[in-house]
This record gives sequence, C-alpha cells and structure tokens, in this order.
Amino acid sequence: MRNRVAVFTSIDATLLDAKTFEPGINKKTIAQFESEGIAVVPVTLMTLDEIAPIASALGLRHAMVTEAGGAIARWAGDGWEIEACGAPAEALLDAIRHIEERSGANLLVYSALPHDQASRLSGRRGEMLEASRHRRFSEPFIIESGDLEAVRRAAEEIGLSVRRGRRFFHLCRTGNDGGAFERLRKELRCDITIGVGGSMVDAEFLRRADVPIIVPMPDEPLDPELIAAVPAARIATEPAPNGWSVAVLEALTKMRTVATGNVSRQ
Repeated sequence: MRNRVAVFTSIDATLLDAKTFEPGINKKTIAQFESEGIAVVPVTLMTLDEIAPIASALGLRHAMVTEAGGAIARWAGDGWEIEACGAPAEALLDAIRHIEERSGANLLVYSALPHDQASRLSGRRGEMLEASRHRRFSEPFIIESGDLEAVRRAAEEIGLSVRRGRRFFHLCRTGNDGGAFERLRKELRCDITIGVGGSMVDAEFLRRADVPIIVPMPDEPLDPELIAAVPAARIATEPAPNGWSVAVLEALTKMRTVATGNVSRQ
C-alpha cells in the first residue's frame, strides 16, 4: 500500500476484552501491522501508568493520547514523555464542585471512590486498579443524583464538556482528543487514518478518522447516540477483542483493493 496508514484506537472493550482486558488475536494483528509500517495509536481514557504496560506487551512504541485527550505520550527510546493538552486533575476537581453547585447534582469522582466500589465499577483489580486511580489530566465520575442535562449545561458554561464512556462520565475540554488526533496524524505523516472506538467519549476522534469503526459491547445494543454522532462508521461484527482485528483487517483489505483498482463495477 503506497499510502501511509495509522490506526487510532480506543483500548478498554475495543482493543481489549471488556472483562479480562486481554488482547486475544489483536496482539498478533498489531505485530503484523508494525511489520507493514502501520502505526497503532491508542486514544484512551486510561492513565499513562495504566496503559504503559499494555503498550509494552503489545509492542506499541509510537504515541498515545491518554486520559480522554488530557495528554499525549510519545515514546522517547527508553520511556514515555508526557505533553499536557488539558487542565490538570486538580482544576477539574474544582470544576466538578462548580458543576455540582450549578446543577444541583451530586457527582462521585472515580479517584475518590472507596476501593471496592472503584473496582466493581471499573472492572479493574490490583495494580491496574491503582494505576487507573492516579489521575493527572482527567476525572471520571458517576452521577449519584441529579439530571444529566443539567450537569452538561453547567459544564458548558465553564468551557467543558461531559462525555459518556463505557463505564463512567468524563469531564473534558471540548475537542481535546480530536485536537491530539490531528496533531499526531501530522506527526506520523498519515495519508489515511482508521479510527476504532465504542462509546460517546470516542466520537470526537472517530468523526475525524477517514475510516471510523465502532466495536460493540458484548450483549448490549449499539449506542444510538454514538451512531448518530458518527453516521459514516462501520460496525464491527463482534465485540472485542476479535471484532477489532476483523473490522480493521477488512477495512485495510478494501483500501488495498481500491488502490489496486480491483473493484467490481455495479
């Protein structure tokens, strides 16, 4: 393939299994992509401490967008260098208090939840759980009481957006991960980008990808809000991890077919 391709992908329940956090066949697929010069770039809600061992196990050494666009991590040869793209977590905690006052809602911040509750809601345990709770650029939360639309309006009044992930709501600066996506696209000199995600928090970068793909959750209907936000998206035929490889390889095959002119005419 002459065009330079990169795959920008969500991680939790998209690249990795929703329950076990295992990559399955995707480890082999990623190794194949690396040998072909196709970069795989995580765009994740995870902290750097959480995603770094996963990236190491999968051989990912390009760049990563972490904490819902709050930072970009770039591989520097012997470790990851972090560039902040959004407000620090401390400022977001102040913003959450402001949103509670304006909306009348009660918001429970993930990093402050009791250990057992955080584990139950996130599906994480042990070192992975602890790494996920050390937030630097984002603050996942749940709405214990109150109205979601009132929370969103209060966030918008102070220049923030509330987006829904697989497991939590996330307070973000509008366009954070979309802007990081564009910057890395230029840095990697990509001609074509494939974007893979599965929740509304991914919509910002999926809309910017040349080929957006949505990976469904097991035993759950597709999110109609996400479908409406990314109407051009292709839908993977099965959940993670297998659905990721099948959908991305199918997209690459179609691109190669078009590039070589082997397209049947209707």
